[in-house]
Amino acid sequence: MQELQNISFKKTDGKLKEMFSIKAESIAKQLNDGSNRKDISTTQFRKFYDKVLELTQKSENLEQKEFEIEVLPFLKMLKSKVAYAKTRKTCGDNFVKLMNTSIDKVNSAEELKNFKYFLESIIGFMPKN
Repeated sequence: MQELQNISFKKTDGKLKEMFSIKAESIAKQLNDGSNRKDISTTQFRKFYDKVLELTQKSENLEQKEFEIEVLPFLKMLKSKVAYAKTRKTCGDNFVKLMNTSIDKVNSAEELKNFKYFLESIIGFMPKN
């Protein structure tokens, strides 16, 4: 999944505009093109999005140190849940790469919020099924 190269959730590097549009649309098509051979269903995708949303809400108004203690470990744990979903065949390699790469790029509450927006953008481009 080439779109994952050089992703960043920092406001300062100017990549968010492209990530929320061009990259999100391309990734959505790779994850679920509306056919029977999809990498992940929109329902399953939303389950992971809901967890990211929950962590984002928990991170509001936290100082960086508090974020690192109270939220970041649970975000990193989400990688194990993605791996488990893959073993149950409810998601494929593209989704695993998306989540692992993205989670590794999050180190602050602001980056987590932008990761959440990125997932929202992908959902918006996925076909409804």
